Amino acid sequence: MYLPGAAPVRAAARPVPVTDTVGAGDAFCAGYLSGLIDALDPDARLQRATTTAAFAVASNGDWEGLPHRDELTLLEAAPGSALR
Repeated sequence: MYLPGAAPVRAAARPVPVTDTVGAGDAFCAGYLSGLIDALDPDARLQRATTTAAFAVASNGDWEGLPHRDELTLLEAAPGSALR
């Protein structure tokens, strides 16, 4: 991502099993904009954007797998973790 007057901000895609790519771009934008609304810095906004896009591609449908704010950290859980 490029911000005028600032160094480029980059973030790798989150590694998730891809089920359906429909809605990934919209989810990315939604994550970025929600980070902007929450006054996150550019790095954190981009991280949120890649996370919401990862949720989107890991589920069927356009929006059905999108996370709530309290679910954004679920992708950081160790494999096999019990989530409640």
